[in-house]
Amino acid sequence: MNLNSQLIHMKNCILQQSHDLARIITNEQNSRYPELNRIEIDLHPMRIELVELYGACLEMSEEQRVVGLREWGEKAGAHTAKMHQVTIDMMLREVPHYRNTIGSLIKYEAQKLELNTNELYDIIDVLDRSINDLVYFFSVPFVRYDKEQLALTQQMVLELSVPVVSINNDIAVLPLVGTMNEVRSRVLHERALIEASRLKIKHLIIDLSGVQIIDTFVAQQLFHLLDSLALLGVKGTVSGISPIIAQTLVQLGLDFGKVGSYSTLKRALSVIQSS
Repeated sequence: MNLNSQLIHMKNCILQQSHDLARIITNEQNSRYPELNRIEIDLHPMRIELVELYGACLEMSEEQRVVGLREWGEKAGAHTAKMHQVTIDMMLREVPHYRNTIGSLIKYEAQKLELNTNELYDIIDVLDRSINDLVYFFSVPFVRYDKEQLALTQQMVLELSVPVVSINNDIAVLPLVGTMNEVRSRVLHERALIEASRLKIKHLIIDLSGVQIIDTFVAQQLFHLLDSLALLGVKGTVSGISPIIAQTLVQLGLDFGKVGSYSTLKRALSVIQSS
């Protein structure tokens, strides 16, 4: 029996027992991660498909094998990533179960066929390459999805860190706390304009009491924001400028005098409300 015949034999054995092999893998994973029991109805059919794919790969050419594994891996990775109970760590810890479970079947059949060590190695080598390729194709969309979710979360946090608080129908306050950087400055510009337009206010006070340091870029972005607010018919005012920030602005040749600046938010509100 040549290698091709041996591979076909192993493929047929794996396909015939795919449901049993998938059940063994499912039980082992559920034992390690009991929370996966709740989504077994989704994961178990996928495991059957994957066992059958690994079996089919034994008879495929290298090109066919890679195409089939890429197609399944990208689709399954994107689908599994959206399951809240599943993490990439769980899925990677599942890989040895396929090696061991399918490998044990191949070893058993090899003994029945009286294959030598080299012949068994050639068959196992095809299985190992298939599993290694699948891990890569599966992980890429999984990691991509995680990065997208992280970016969305970071964007939400940034937006929450730029709150526009309405004082009355005409006045709102934008209190800034912490470190201002390029990303946060961009969100500040976008959110302030959107909220000023939505609230239909006449005055927006940007309070810098909680900001200790402002660099050149951030200072310029604040001036751009004030100019943009003016185009919307909203008067921008700055309050809470610390001595350090005041020194920075002087060194940069920037002056808030034209738009109005106050040492405290209380003072800014008092002046605006009495005007």
